Amino acid sequence: MAIYFPDRNPTATSNDKDVHIKVIQLTFADFTTGGANSVKAVLPGDSTILNVGYWKKTAFSGNGITAATLSVGIPGTPTNFVSAFDVNTPAAGTNGELTPVTNIMQGHLVPPGPDIPLLFTGTATTGNPTAGELYIRIWYVR
Repeated sequence: MAIYFPDRNPTATSNDKDVHIKVIQLTFADFTTGGANSVKAVLPGDSTILNVGYWKKTAFSGNGITAATLSVGIPGTPTNFVSAFDVNTPAAGTNGELTPVTNIMQGHLVPPGPDIPLLFTGTATTGNPTAGELYIRIWYVR
């Protein structure tokens, strides 16, 4: 995934890219003590991730859950972009960015290659939650 800059002599319209946003809903069922993981979104092969954010709709609760983390990656490298971000501590109704986000703005698939499956791994501590909802926003260009 990378922004491709073929124009060596910039103009007013060179290097313009269209920004897209994928929104992924994660519920309590996506967080388990064993680490539930699944592909929840697919980006086109010529995409470049710019940023990853969240909106926490409701708190994770039930079964004695004490912590919840989220990793975002690709199959085979489940922490390629985000590794064990704490999604339990932010209060319900909060909006923010997942940090740190790694391996973005890189020359992975230039020229464009196959589509990029995004793997989300939700891990809960102590018990599997019975309530909670989180939305992830991925800004990318192509």
